[in-house]
Amino acid sequence: MFNSKTYKIKNWWIQFWSTKDLLKKFLFTSLLLTLFVIGTTITLPFIQITNPNQLSDNSFLNTLNLIGGGGLRQFSIFALGISPFINASLIMMILQTKVFPPVYKLSQSGPQGRKKINVITRVLTLVIAFPQAIFLTKGLTTGDNPFISINPGTTGLTTSFLAYFALPLILVSASLFVLFISEQITNKGVGNGTSLIIFAGIAARLPFQFQSAFVTYVQGATEGSGTLVGIINFATYILVYLIVIVIVTIVYVAERHIPIQQVGAGRSKNKKEIGKLPIKLNPAGIMPIIFAMMVLSFPGMIANILPNTSASKQWINANLQFTKPLGFSLLLVIIFFFSLIMGIQQSKVDKIAEDFAKSSTFIPGVRPGEETQDYLIAIVFRLSVFSSIYLLVLGSMQFVEIMTGVLNQAISFGGTSIMILVSTSLETISQIQARNKTNKLAKAKRLTLSNIESDNEDDKVEGLLW
Repeated sequence: MFNSKTYKIKNWWIQFWSTKDLLKKFLFTSLLLTLFVIGTTITLPFIQITNPNQLSDNSFLNTLNLIGGGGLRQFSIFALGISPFINASLIMMILQTKVFPPVYKLSQSGPQGRKKINVITRVLTLVIAFPQAIFLTKGLTTGDNPFISINPGTTGLTTSFLAYFALPLILVSASLFVLFISEQITNKGVGNGTSLIIFAGIAARLPFQFQSAFVTYVQGATEGSGTLVGIINFATYILVYLIVIVIVTIVYVAERHIPIQQVGAGRSKNKKEIGKLPIKLNPAGIMPIIFAMMVLSFPGMIANILPNTSASKQWINANLQFTKPLGFSLLLVIIFFFSLIMGIQQSKVDKIAEDFAKSSTFIPGVRPGEETQDYLIAIVFRLSVFSSIYLLVLGSMQFVEIMTGVLNQAISFGGTSIMILVSTSLETISQIQARNKTNKLAKAKRLTLSNIESDNEDDKVEGLLW
């Protein structure tokens, strides 16, 4: 069995590199992601990083760094990354519910409606990006021990001009360029561009994270038995990381299959002949965690620009950090609440029930129409309850590690980043396999047509009378 799987993987790998179209898309995607990662290492002009540890100690900044793609660590030209677009997308996702009829109708009006929503999302991205860039630049230069300092040098430019206009303008332009890169990957490359941008930021940091863990456990241990204990601790750290990856992978691919049949097809008792409606075990995906983090990061962004003597700033920093009891509790409540809402919304139960009615498809034992919709909502709701508990564990994991002192901030890891790594990897592999299959079918079709034309030519030759 192991040999057969090895053969399949080897065969798939050979086919992948032998398919020119797929190879071009893969290299194109790799080139753009490399360009993005290089950009995250180029610090913004006139900026000096004065306190690099502040990013690790501040959960708000950590969240922005994670969602933006990792460019905030060096306060690079890509410090904003893709985060303004994600914020705009989250807002549009909420507006597309039935609570907001105009946008909901637009989302249901086919390709033209989706194009208009995409345009609105991009305009909203621009509206969000500039204030966010100002908050970020100004906020990180304030305080007794700020993360960065602005140094105009001998240019003659004022600090205020740089903080409120020049630097935010560079950040917004770079953020729009990152959005352009992600769209090019989605349209001309392999995988989802937005997901791969975040994936690249997380993946680029992994070697440093494991190196820090090695230094903490092994090099930081005393000689003799201490070194052995350190090696065991480091091996345990890696093992737990891999176990979390396996669990996340299993939940990601797990589905609940609902049997479906069509009118006139007959009532088959053979399970293989019955159609299936797959519903993800985690229907909400990772969005509830990201949304909860972004909502709770907003007060932190506001607090960063307030003076140190401000009571509001002191209260926010003392209570709304994710490693504080109140901030942690709010994070859990928001994740749970949005897991239930987004689970039902992402499943699009009403659309499925409507399509079933149009195509004369039904669930055995359930009447078409409202009864089918209620039945599907009940199933999705139960899955969403499980999903919310699962997301609570993953979303809170990193902060529990820090609060309990099990791991320090530098080497702590959370389920959020692992979920992004796993889901993006599996989604990209699935897309590569689908494109590979499409290329195979197209090749087989061309070969068949070529054979038919060849046979026709032979018939013409045989039918000639000289």
